[in-house]
Amino acid sequence: MDQALSELNGSAVIDYHGRVVEIICRRNRGTHAFSIFQGTSPLDFSFTTLLLEMSIVLIFSQIMRFALKPLKQPKVICDIIAGIILGPSVLGHNENFAKNVIPDNSRFVIQNIGIMGFMFFMFVTAVKTDLGVITKAGKKHWVIAISGLIVPLICIGVVIACIRGYMDPQLRRDVSIGGIVSAVIITSFPVIYSILRDMQLLSSDIGRIALTTALISDLIGIVVIIIFEALKVGEGKKVNTIYYMLTVAGVGTLIFGGVPLVMEWINRQTPEGKPVDQKYITTTLLAVFVVAFFSDFIGAAIGNGPLWLGLAIPNGPPIGATIVNKSEVFMNDILMPFAYATIGLKTNVFAMTGCWSCLTPLFAMAVMGYVSKLISVSMSARWMDMSYRDSLAMGFMLSLRGQTEFLLYLHWIDLKIVNTPSFSLMVILTIIMTSISTPILDYLYDPTRPYMINKKRTIQHTVQDSELRILACIYDQESVASLFSLLEFANPTCKDRFIVFALYLIELVGRAAPVFIDHTKQSDDYYDNNNEAVHNAIKLYEEVRTDSITMNFFTSVTPQRTMYQDICEIALLNKVGFIILPFHKKCIEDGNDFSTAILRQGVQSANANTLSHAPCSVGILACKNAAAWGTLPARTSHRVHRQFAMLFLGGPDAREALSLAARMVEHPDVSLIVVRFLASEYKGDNESERKLDDGVVTWFWVKNEMNDKVVYKEVVVSNGFETVSAVQSLNDSVPIDLWVVGRKSGINPTLLEGLSDWSDNPELGLIGDFLVSLDFNTSGSVLVVQQQVLRDQRASPWACY
Repeated sequence: MDQALSELNGSAVIDYHGRVVEIICRRNRGTHAFSIFQGTSPLDFSFTTLLLEMSIVLIFSQIMRFALKPLKQPKVICDIIAGIILGPSVLGHNENFAKNVIPDNSRFVIQNIGIMGFMFFMFVTAVKTDLGVITKAGKKHWVIAISGLIVPLICIGVVIACIRGYMDPQLRRDVSIGGIVSAVIITSFPVIYSILRDMQLLSSDIGRIALTTALISDLIGIVVIIIFEALKVGEGKKVNTIYYMLTVAGVGTLIFGGVPLVMEWINRQTPEGKPVDQKYITTTLLAVFVVAFFSDFIGAAIGNGPLWLGLAIPNGPPIGATIVNKSEVFMNDILMPFAYATIGLKTNVFAMTGCWSCLTPLFAMAVMGYVSKLISVSMSARWMDMSYRDSLAMGFMLSLRGQTEFLLYLHWIDLKIVNTPSFSLMVILTIIMTSISTPILDYLYDPTRPYMINKKRTIQHTVQDSELRILACIYDQESVASLFSLLEFANPTCKDRFIVFALYLIELVGRAAPVFIDHTKQSDDYYDNNNEAVHNAIKLYEEVRTDSITMNFFTSVTPQRTMYQDICEIALLNKVGFIILPFHKKCIEDGNDFSTAILRQGVQSANANTLSHAPCSVGILACKNAAAWGTLPARTSHRVHRQFAMLFLGGPDAREALSLAARMVEHPDVSLIVVRFLASEYKGDNESERKLDDGVVTWFWVKNEMNDKVVYKEVVVSNGFETVSAVQSLNDSVPIDLWVVGRKSGINPTLLEGLSDWSDNPELGLIGDFLVSLDFNTSGSVLVVQQQVLRDQRASPWACY
């Protein structure tokens, strides 16, 4: 008998009064099966069952992400629907599936892993959070945040006064009502951040406003939740409320007073440019479990401790960025699907059907909260001079719900505020609200819409002897010298001054909210190993060329996928006529030996999207040699003569490139060869475009007719191979320091006929890609130019998203 009992794993169902109402005994034959060929079923063993459950959870999660992506659904909705499919609402409703695949005695494993997922989600998101953003928040942020709390609170209060008599006794209590109301009206920063990141809206105008507004709302929410939990703890004895508040104050003081000091010490122990030692990261991650234990021990929500710990850790590099890099992928793709599965296993839509009358008050409160939140935020945003479209988009953005709310719902079940039907209703309403808001938001707000304008901002249409506004983008120290060499050879003078906006782009790592610094108005409050060196180089160049160049320096810390938005935004606001982008390969050959190119991660996509959305002309500069083709030339002493070549295939891009080359040849150290490629008897030409080409070429030749540094040639070709041969011949006859070419293929397909449309670098066009390829034996750099694409013109179809 004792041996038989030792093989049983018993679990008991206990009612609210602590009485055992049912005992369930299950046989546990061990951790895992040796072989199905021995007649055993893997589902009879705990470990193999757990492996199956993990596989199903992760597979369903990926399937739903793929299936719902066309519907513009964020990952949180895809994953929570996958969890619900796994639970008693869909597959789990089948008794055989529930009994064999997800038996009751193994669900606790999924739920425990899921709770850990929520813990680390709160922690990692808090590490990314910069509380200093609140000190910089303006009137607009505070008005939207406060109105989005007060108005829904009043509206729900009216509803509660009307229907309180119909509420379930457990829900009718003041503490329960307060918890539900706070969850409905408070916007969670972690949720807003994760969804906006999926939608690539972190760097957009309203995205930045929404993040700051949500952070204000979330801090208010943290205070409200602490008060709510204190009242809940004190329901039995009022003195427990005081004990709870004192304990929270003590834990908060210990975390916010001690953890920053420890992290500063770790930063000091980390050599500049080196990663943080693994033992410090491991210790920090272990601390998440410790503070979560104490949170649960004192009666707080288990996510509170990790949240406070994350807020106490400095965001950004080195310690904050390292923690995020080490834990984010595992947390998002492994732990969080189990968190959503936990929600799905507790959600049972069939349990709702038998008690609609008791769910009606909760439904009314939630719907009133969501609707009043949407309307109040939209109206307050409009009152703060946002457009009607952007105001409505802001309303839907701050109505998003997700991970934080799901964690609160689990906490409510633990506190017996809600039962399974009420829990299921709140989960379903949360899914509906977010799943509706995201596609509407995608329709209402396109961050690239303002960039496409019909006013011409090009080099070709810039009046001579007027200021030319240029945006020089910098990705690293290596790109500084080549960019400023190009500026130098573009020949700024006292009459033709350049206003240069230098934008240093840094990938957003270890923090949630993007950072934009205008160094003419504020100090550099973002640490980066390269930042000081880049800043010093810009200041030095400005001092040398103060007679002809006015420099403005910006730093943007933003996700790589949305870097192009900052580039286009600065170009638009400052009426820039030309953007200079470094190529995504730092070098293509090294000395006399060809080598594998060193890549700038994420830059190719940023450059491609900039070409597609820029409100002005764009140039991509590729340096084939590791040694910069033109380190800043001396103005008075030793001067090096440079030979440039411009390949003219016709079309707007070629005309823009020729206009730039015309400026370059005015530099005293530059000679220029212009080669115009023509088809035999003009067969296949676009007549209207050729007339425009003739006008620009004639203007150029008349301007430089007496200039012995300029050579103009016309080459008639029959196909693309003859075009390439002509370029090769030019390269063999004269060493070229810089090749200038239009990006698009010109006005006649004959000029490139026979050449493959496939290329590694579509942002450079066919000729540009050939010039930078290892097959073309030259050490000269390449500048590929695209003229501004106006609003009513078709954008490039190959842009990377």
